[in-house]
Amino acid sequence: MISTENKPRQEVPAAKKTLYDRIADMGELFFKALLSVGKVILYGILWLIAAFLRGYDRVKVPLKNILHRIGSFFASPFIRYKKALKMGGAEIAKSRQEKGVFGGIIAWCRVAGRLVFGKRGWIVTIANWALPICSCIFLFNIVTYANNQIYALKLTVNGDFIGYIDNETTFTEAEKMVQKRINYTGSSTEIITFEPTYEVDLAGTITPLTNYQLTDKLLEMMDAEIAHGYGLYVGDAYYGTLLEHDRVDAALDDLLNAYRTGEPKEVVEFDRSITYVYGLYLVDSFVTEDEIIRQLTSKRQVASYYTVVDDDSPSLVCDKLDMTYEEIARLNPDFSAESELHTGDMIQITTDVPYLTIIITRELRYNEPIPYPTEYVEDSTLYAQNSRRNQHGEDGVRFVVANVSYINGEEISRRVLSRTTVTQPVTEIIAIGTKPRPDNAAPGQMIEEGKLLWPVGGYDGGSIIEMMYGHGGYVGHKGIDISASYGTPIYAAANGYVVTAVGDGYYNGGRGSYVVIQHDDGYATNYYHMSTVYAYPGQYVTAGDMIGEVGLTGETYGPHLHFEVRLGVDGTPLNPIDYLPWHKRGSGVAEW
Repeated sequence: MISTENKPRQEVPAAKKTLYDRIADMGELFFKALLSVGKVILYGILWLIAAFLRGYDRVKVPLKNILHRIGSFFASPFIRYKKALKMGGAEIAKSRQEKGVFGGIIAWCRVAGRLVFGKRGWIVTIANWALPICSCIFLFNIVTYANNQIYALKLTVNGDFIGYIDNETTFTEAEKMVQKRINYTGSSTEIITFEPTYEVDLAGTITPLTNYQLTDKLLEMMDAEIAHGYGLYVGDAYYGTLLEHDRVDAALDDLLNAYRTGEPKEVVEFDRSITYVYGLYLVDSFVTEDEIIRQLTSKRQVASYYTVVDDDSPSLVCDKLDMTYEEIARLNPDFSAESELHTGDMIQITTDVPYLTIIITRELRYNEPIPYPTEYVEDSTLYAQNSRRNQHGEDGVRFVVANVSYINGEEISRRVLSRTTVTQPVTEIIAIGTKPRPDNAAPGQMIEEGKLLWPVGGYDGGSIIEMMYGHGGYVGHKGIDISASYGTPIYAAANGYVVTAVGDGYYNGGRGSYVVIQHDDGYATNYYHMSTVYAYPGQYVTAGDMIGEVGLTGETYGPHLHFEVRLGVDGTPLNPIDYLPWHKRGSGVAEW
């Protein structure tokens, strides 16, 4: 027999090709086509990457090598199967030629066995790829299952297993609720003692008990008659158990409706929450709806206080409170008709208020002032310790939207929702004098905007004894008279130049010794009846400079200063009251 192991395979004519040859050829063609498609895709990817990076020559080779290795890795099993199919086809053809049809079938089975179950067969390859994936999936499921398991406290009470709870607080709260339900009745029911024990355990998918569920289970342990109902709680207080609560709800709603006005965004509610808890309760704790309605809609007396105000007397307080002396004395033992009351004293009284306190919250819209700021500036034209308000401050206005809550008509809280500025405040500007003040200058004082400094003896010197004609004074009186002691200092009312200064003490048309000052703002002031004149014509004086003293010169009936304000030196007389700070009046002074 001639060996054919190392001879190249000869092509078999198409007419002589067997079924096995055709299967091998089809496998070869399939893998060739697969490699061709992969090659086209690979070069297409390379071209796109190179075009995008604008560096085809630099990235072509390394990318091609990387992708080739990746492709080779994934294509290696298929290439291996291609070779195995090719070799298997040759083996089948050889066996058929040497051993006939039966030998070919044997060879076909042997090749198929190697392809499927061999060391690099389909089964092994699939296992190599599938086992890591299956392992990851299995591990993920194990972790998920473990995470879904619930660990909780296994609760045993008085030796009996009750269930699982999240923590010990659940039992503590449930025990308190049980004691509330028992103590409500006021009966001789013996309070059961609960002795819990805890053990951390795997609860699986069992949901832990809530405190309400645990309360029911603890009640079931008691040797008492129990039934399902609606426990009524006002705040934290337990008021009893109801079979139904529709009528109670309606009565409570009627209470709230009595306070509702229908205003937009109004909220009327009880100060404590009213809730129903469905569960097991002692039969003795059940009450009727009528009993609960009478209790919750009743009134109760609470202590309140009246604050004494100015001019209050015991009798007036009794009238205001609509109470007798005896009724007030029962609450205030020291109170009587002879009691001496002081503003701010607190007198205890009683007031009927609803059993359930009702809070009313309404949205209010109102304006509130924005306090104006104050700015201080230095002014070298004013003497130190003098100041002048150059600009009056004005509060701004802010529009406020707020929720205001009331109890029994008394505001208890205010929560501002928004503030919108309507007008900005106007800054008050005050000039502070920095000019060194002479020893004989007028005492320091505030000069209001558009006002003059008080001219006699400082800001509290003298008093007004006669007004200007047309404003209460006699006919022809062109200013005001300020009475003061003989020799009281007279001061310049504002900065300006001395136009006239006559100190000869003569009559001078009734003016006596006098001074006229032209001020910087165009006004002029006249000072008559001086005893002594210190100013001189052409002198520039500062507000507060001493220009003379009060006297009796000219036409006068007593020591005083006749003071005028004119629009210019010889201008129209103006009412001095409009330009001076308010000052005390003498008795009997007429003014209008």
